[in-house]
Amino acid sequence: MHDCKTCIHATVLFQRDKEDRFTTSYSPMGFARCAGPRYKGRAFFVRDNRKACADYKQKERGGN
Repeated sequence: MHDCKTCIHATVLFQRDKEDRFTTSYSPMGFARCAGPRYKGRAFFVRDNRKACADYKQKERGGN
């Protein structure tokens, strides 16, 4: 599946949920910050499930 969550040009955004003073969890907001080459150095916020992008490139998975 080609979406912004697995694209090299996108950064997935998370929101912080504080459950109490000592516990914090992060959940995805549903948006990504895209800095693809067609934007010429600028970055825009897009939905993270966008599928029709000509600049899509798969992120490398780091496996140890």
